[in-house]
Amino acid sequence: MPRIRFYISSHGFGHSTREIAVISEIPEWIDVDIVTSAPQWLFQRSIKRRFHYQERRHDPGVVQFDCLHQDVESTYRTWRDLLDQYPAMVAEEASRFDEREPSLIVGDISPFATATAMAVHRPCVIIANFSWDWIFSALVKYNAKFQTIIDRIAAYYRETTLLLRTPLSGDLSVFPHIEDIPIIARRSNRSRLEARRGFGIEEHERVVLISFGGHEFEHIPVDRLAAHAEITFLTFNRRFAGPANVRFLDPYASYHPDAVRASDLVLTKMGYGIVTECIAHQTPMAYPPREDFPEHDVLVRESRQYIPVLELASEDFFSGRWLFLDTLFDRGEKIRAFSYPIANVHGAQKAAERLISILNETVA
Repeated sequence: MPRIRFYISSHGFGHSTREIAVISEIPEWIDVDIVTSAPQWLFQRSIKRRFHYQERRHDPGVVQFDCLHQDVESTYRTWRDLLDQYPAMVAEEASRFDEREPSLIVGDISPFATATAMAVHRPCVIIANFSWDWIFSALVKYNAKFQTIIDRIAAYYRETTLLLRTPLSGDLSVFPHIEDIPIIARRSNRSRLEARRGFGIEEHERVVLISFGGHEFEHIPVDRLAAHAEITFLTFNRRFAGPANVRFLDPYASYHPDAVRASDLVLTKMGYGIVTECIAHQTPMAYPPREDFPEHDVLVRESRQYIPVLELASEDFFSGRWLFLDTLFDRGEKIRAFSYPIANVHGAQKAAERLISILNETVA
């Protein structure tokens, strides 16, 4: 039976949720392996087909103090040490293929995918809207040695068979062969009313989802949420539970796109996974600024084509004085009535179709 092996970055949840959408479109006659250090429950909660999960750390992304602030020196040391280990890791990985040999390797956006594919002479497809060489280019000004990390990662990317580039993308010119596909997004199967009923929320309630992906965030004063008694806050972070108007959603049992569908607004950081879910469900977003992460500005600019997007001043965000909520809901009907184009969010199907075509060429 043909097998596709996915190597997925553990940076936040966005890379995982993107590949969850793709894997969900792959037919059962193809075996699927998932290799990542992102939590297994995230895949078990979302993927209905069978797959094999292997926990392995091969792409940590950016080391962060929290969801907005990067630890530059730890990021440098982590990648320096990891890239030094790649040859031994690849050899160990290849030795396992006697039992689970893949016909095709897919990466998001791990250079380890290409490193492994090169060693076992298999095609490698990267699915991405950015690459680490581009992201780390913003950090060279803090540590000039980052250029060596960029060069080493770029050398792997250049050996990729094909990049499937999604919208909301940065500079991906390092890849020699590129094909464009639509936005990839997880989507709710429920209407807005059905999603609300599933969470026990009335149709008339004002609902704000607080979502910061796979990163911890400790800066929001929880007691400030209680000051907005007329708003129901949804959160997957147990730390925010307590005030009567805050509803904790168990991440093991609740489907994140359903929460996006049920909400009037998502308060979040700018990341591919949450941005595309908001676009798919036409849910407005509010976000704090983020420095030295090039993807942030791209996501802000591009997402405004499809949904209302509100930037919050840092001092307002961190203080918890969210007076913008009162203003937003006062004009909420006007915001929702504004005519935004409907985005094509069927990239997962297109990506799966392309992977299958490459797979068929490989095993023919």
